[in-house]
Amino acid sequence: MNSKITLAFVLSALIVNSSFAKDAALEACDAAIKNHQYAQAITLAEQHASQAEFWLCKGRAQSALKQDTAAQESFKQAIAHKPSGLDLISAYMLLGNAQLETKAHAVAIESYQQALKFSEQQDMRRYTRIAHNLIGEAYFDIGQYVEALKSFESGEKLAMNDDERADSYIHEALAYQHMQQIDNAIEYQLKGTLMLLKSGTPDQYAEASLTLGQLFDAKKDYVGAGKTYQRLMEYAHDNGGFFYEAKTAIYWAETKRAQGDAAGAEQLIKQAEKIAMQYKDPELDELLAKFK
Repeated sequence: MNSKITLAFVLSALIVNSSFAKDAALEACDAAIKNHQYAQAITLAEQHASQAEFWLCKGRAQSALKQDTAAQESFKQAIAHKPSGLDLISAYMLLGNAQLETKAHAVAIESYQQALKFSEQQDMRRYTRIAHNLIGEAYFDIGQYVEALKSFESGEKLAMNDDERADSYIHEALAYQHMQQIDNAIEYQLKGTLMLLKSGTPDQYAEASLTLGQLFDAKKDYVGAGKTYQRLMEYAHDNGGFFYEAKTAIYWAETKRAQGDAAGAEQLIKQAEKIAMQYKDPELDELLAKFK
């Protein structure tokens, strides 16, 4: 999450729930989306236009096809059919996502706030947290970082496990970074990185560590950056993460070059080049080309 915060985690968190498994037709519609058979999902949904759940299924398929305006209408139709519980909350969140895709930030925030209201009314802590984060992401997308941070902080208070806490800390760090509060950004990025070491995937931990190193670089704390990259290099090497071993070497070489250590930078680049030649990864090739 180096530039723009993604909303994809919300889709995976929300959609797989019991509301979409009430009958065989709804299961078939949901299965069609999971199998990327979006036109089939839309056809199935249109056969049950009197039910909110099928409008949700149709809207999800349209969103997947990047038919965001049509998806908005489907989610509005779902809401008009007066669903309850998670269906209602999902409808507002998905509507907000579709609105955000068309850069309609103000109405997207309104939709997320409706989702927040109904989540709080039903004491659904997990969905209340997600709603706060969605609101924060919408504010972040338009550069209102103070408002974004407030929402992320509200979400953090509702985190129930290390994964959720890590997610909140990384969100807050990114907001602080864009507010040019680098010390706070480092503090929260470090907290998030440590959480991901315990509960995240190796890729999540590695990307968070790379961002942490870059934040140290931005502060010109090259010692802190070097220690971060060294830890990550050892982690990647010990866990067979050759891609991240090479990527870390390139980032670390940038730090060495900023310190005036040309020999150290060259040594790291040679290490990265050796791995890149073996694995032929386009991202590594691009990073190496930029360094040179």
